[in-house]
Amino acid sequence: MFFNIKYRLIFICILGLDQMTKYFTERWLDPNYPKIIISHFLTFTKVHNYGSAYGLFQNQRFFLICVGILVIVGGIWFHKKIGITVYSRMGLICLLAGSFGNVLDRLYRGFVVDFIDIGLFPVFNIADMAIDIGVVCFIWEMWIHRDRHRPT
Repeated sequence: MFFNIKYRLIFICILGLDQMTKYFTERWLDPNYPKIIISHFLTFTKVHNYGSAYGLFQNQRFFLICVGILVIVGGIWFHKKIGITVYSRMGLICLLAGSFGNVLDRLYRGFVVDFIDIGLFPVFNIADMAIDIGVVCFIWEMWIHRDRHRPT
């Protein structure tokens, strides 16, 4: 069975929050008039992203959909080997939810809706944050169990 109910609910919450915020961004945020939330720190800016992170692979929709689907299928296929600890399970759930959210955008909108602008990075969304959190969970998992994986 694929994860317990707690992890399924986390997946649904991340995906739901991602899609809901993108819906509201598309509906109510004008790309010409960003909303300043916290001055000099957080602004909501509507951006239609036709590539991946940091502007890579612009207008490569089919390729990015395929990569996203491969991440999702690979995560589900190998979940018993990947999801051994709490950190790796949480990392996998975040990675799957984020990938699923951005694949949905590319399939139905033709682009990914980004809106969170903190000035240090390109504009991003909840799915991107989930993917980043998932990667951090995997790195943390490798760090705390680094001695267990060293050859003797």
